[in-house]
Amino acid sequence: MTISSSIGMTYLWTNQQEMSKTPTYYIGKTLGIEAKNVVMDFQPDNYNLGTALTYLMRAGKKPNNPITQDIKKAIAHLKFELERQAKLLADEQSGTSTTNQGVDVKYAVLY
Repeated sequence: MTISSSIGMTYLWTNQQEMSKTPTYYIGKTLGIEAKNVVMDFQPDNYNLGTALTYLMRAGKKPNNPITQDIKKAIAHLKFELERQAKLLADEQSGTSTTNQGVDVKYAVLY
């Protein structure tokens, strides 16, 4: 394992062969697990919940990014998912269930 810095960012290199850079703010301090791996274990089929989890796990750890910004981003994705679930439920109850087809899916890139 190698740690390197570049442009104010610290990266954790787990395998020099792969050349995959993972910013340290996405790596858990105790077990060294990447946030994306936790998300894939718990929410591989739900973008909004997975993204909210990722924002919460890294909250306050990204340089020059206040913790409140990450919390707000997580809340936005949870709201998107609540809207999506309400639409799915309404479709199901009305007998027009489309199994995600025709659902106004909201994804946000909140930088």
